[in-house]
Parts: sequence; structure tokens; C-alpha cells
Amino acid sequence: MTWTYHQPPIVAECNQPDRTAHTPKAAKHFYQPGWRSGELSAKERTVTLSLRISEVAYKALQEDAKKQNASLNTIANQILLAYAEHDRYLKKYGLLKVVSPLYVQLLNAASDEVLVEAGKSLGPGILPGMVMSMTGELTVAGILDWLKRMGTYSGLTDYTEISHGGRISVTMTHDNGPKGSLLLASFLDSLFKTAGKQIKITQLRDSVTFEV
Repeated sequence: MTWTYHQPPIVAECNQPDRTAHTPKAAKHFYQPGWRSGELSAKERTVTLSLRISEVAYKALQEDAKKQNASLNTIANQILLAYAEHDRYLKKYGLLKVVSPLYVQLLNAASDEVLVEAGKSLGPGILPGMVMSMTGELTVAGILDWLKRMGTYSGLTDYTEISHGGRISVTMTHDNGPKGSLLLASFLDSLFKTAGKQIKITQLRDSVTFEV
């Protein structure tokens, strides 16, 4: 069964704010799950459209909107943004959505050497193509944009950046333990090297920090 719902039209984002613009000294930005909340800012260009959706989908949207105390428009825009910025690339690059406890178990079952080599192979392997597809450029700015998206939609990391003195310090926190940090640091080092950038990485049990 399908129907046309007559709530206020769903508003979908056309383009995103310029995330590469100059940031004042010591400005701090958090890109955690939910930073693309679906709520549209005054600066974002939008389009208005009317959609025919299934009754099941409509009821699910209503249910989540009520739980989150948000408008139907906001919930719909969250879903559209997740698809536009992340989910449509999953099948193309063989990405999987994995339950976090299972991911941690898989990490813990591997030796440190295996994880380091896996990270090194990702840098010049599948990741550059993914970054290019999602952001349009294999540059420092493109990699940072990709990391923000992965932090937002994969749920595996939280992304925080601090701008100071013309440089950007990035911290990626997670709940995957020391082996999660090891794998993350390894593929970050390899990926930035592929883009022609050497970075210094600091690893802690539940975070990785680097500066560009």
C-alpha cells in the first residue's frame, strides 16, 4: 500500500556548507554521530519535494519523530543525508555494517602484526578510491571530510578537530580497545602517505590523535 502523505514537504539538502573555509585560531569542532542532525541551517540551500512513500515507512518515521521529539521533516532529512553521504557507497566498496561487540571480538582475535599489515594495505588499496568517490579529492581536506562522515554514520568512532596556528589537530575516539587504535592508526598513516602527507600519530587505548 502506498500513499502520498500531506505533512509539510520534505526538505532535502542540495549542497553542504564549505567545511574547508578558514577556521579561527583554537576553534574547536565536534563531528560526532548526530552532527548532521537533519536540521537545516539558514545557510544551506534546499529543495522542496513531495514524495509517495509506503504506509510502513510513514509510520516508522512518525514513531522515530515522536521518540526523538523532532519533526517528520528532520527525521526524513537525516535518512536522506545518511544515504547521500555514506550508505550509497556501502555496496560499491563492499562495506558492511557490523555490530560493535562483534567488531571488537574480531579485532581481539587478530595479532598486532596482522592488524598493522591490514591497515597498511588499506591505505593504498580500497580507501583512496572511496575517499575520491565520497569527497571528490584525495587530499588532506578530502580525507578529513571522509573521516567526519565515517565517524557520523559508521558509529565506530567520534571525530573531533581543533584548529590552531594554521594546523588542525584531530582526535578520533572509540570503544574498540587498544587493537582498535592500532588498526585505526595504521590505516590513517598509510592513507595520508598515499595522499603525500606524513602525519605524527599518538595512540591511546580508546583514541588516536594526529595533526595536519
